[in-house]
Amino acid sequence: MDKAKNVLWTGGWDSTFRVIQLYQRGLTLQPIYVIDPSRSSTQKEIETIKLLTNQIQLRFKNSDEKILPVKLIKRKDIRSNLYLKVIYKLIKRKRRIGTQYKWLAYLAKQYSGLEQGLHKEDRDCLFYYNELKEITDETGGKNWVIDRKKIDFLRSQLFKNIRFPLMYISKLEMKSYAEKHGFLDIMNNTWFCHKSNEKPCGKCGPCKQYVVDGFGYRLEG
Repeated sequence: MDKAKNVLWTGGWDSTFRVIQLYQRGLTLQPIYVIDPSRSSTQKEIETIKLLTNQIQLRFKNSDEKILPVKLIKRKDIRSNLYLKVIYKLIKRKRRIGTQYKWLAYLAKQYSGLEQGLHKEDRDCLFYYNELKEITDETGGKNWVIDRKKIDFLRSQLFKNIRFPLMYISKLEMKSYAEKHGFLDIMNNTWFCHKSNEKPCGKCGPCKQYVVDGFGYRLEG
């Protein structure tokens, strides 16, 4: 077995699409889930990852590899990096940026080739598609990294260790692809609500964004 590919997995739509994509290419995957104490849906997301792991491995039995048990990392245990901390603070002075980008940058220093699931229409994106460059890596498909010639120094430093494999595709395009290739039912078992461990609350940011993105049906039933 080749070295496992580290992949961030929340049990959500984008990261699950990427897991299925990589698994179908025959990669052994090491899912990583970061436990954020401010997120009420943590337990539901971990349970969803385990459910999806079983469903994916049963559905795609032709894959030669496997999905390893999820590695749980507490956010407070992620090793800090003074340089990246300063870079993050300087960026924050100029624009809105979530704290998750700081600890993701820390994490990407520890896990080579770590990916982030920003997609084509991501409204939280901190850079444009033309500020990325396509690369060839071990995943056997399209992938992108920051193009340091086309982006400012601060952002290039914060994101330089992260890859962005879904920047070419939107959520609805992922849905169409999943439907065409027979795994939309698995995708519909993903979780997105940050405030509930049962039924989506319909009030948190991700729930509202799902409606905007054309996935309101996920809040029903």
